[in-house]
Amino acid sequence: MFFFFAALVGLFSFTFAFPTPVDYVTRMASTDNVGNKLVFCHFMMGIVSNRENASDYDNDMKRAKDAGIDAFALNIGTDSYGDTQLHYAYESAANNDMKVFISFDFNWWQASQASEVGAKIAQYASHPAQLMVDGKVFVSSFSGNGVDVDAIRSAAGSEIFFAPNFQPGQGDFDKIDGALNWMGWDNDGNNKAPTAEQMVTVADSDKTYEDALQGKAYIARLALVLHSLRSRGLLQQELGVPFRPPLV
Repeated sequence: MFFFFAALVGLFSFTFAFPTPVDYVTRMASTDNVGNKLVFCHFMMGIVSNRENASDYDNDMKRAKDAGIDAFALNIGTDSYGDTQLHYAYESAANNDMKVFISFDFNWWQASQASEVGAKIAQYASHPAQLMVDGKVFVSSFSGNGVDVDAIRSAAGSEIFFAPNFQPGQGDFDKIDGALNWMGWDNDGNNKAPTAEQMVTVADSDKTYEDALQGKAYIARLALVLHSLRSRGLLQQELGVPFRPPLV
């Protein structure tokens, strides 16, 4: 069965409470989340090391659910506080009728750690908040080309629906159930602003992934670029950092 997943990815999409609703997120989610499409929001666990209990995640879960988000992709590295925060996030998701799943960040995990990745999946596989697809534990990643997928499946101890961020021509697409394409905007092929001489469009990247997947599940990234002065002001007010457009 073919699935198409739309991924809403952002560092702070629901991590911080903005003083007014983020209307463009609500409109996108409520109109596009139809049929067998699922909408995910990437959640960076590395910036919430100081949360003290599951209720600290409740606002994130409630706002995401209200916006039509189906699940949070919990991006994890190998931080010492990782399990504590994962436990809180899973518990909050269960308490708020949300779903979550682990996305392994291979900026920190190593391709040689396949057994450890599988063991981490096993820790949360039976949790009521775990997202299941086709009756399997859903798992994703950032990067991870070269990791031993068979070893992950063996260590997980249960069936997994593995849709990592493998790159066509680098990761083994025969071993996975789907893939996440991290490219959300046109660029020069090196994640820099495109030029007249060098341009790779999102459509080009979509086609490359679709060809590699041959009908398997595809997670397409939607990157929200906050262009309006109002949005920039909210970022500056809430986060205390200047607005920096992507690819600059």
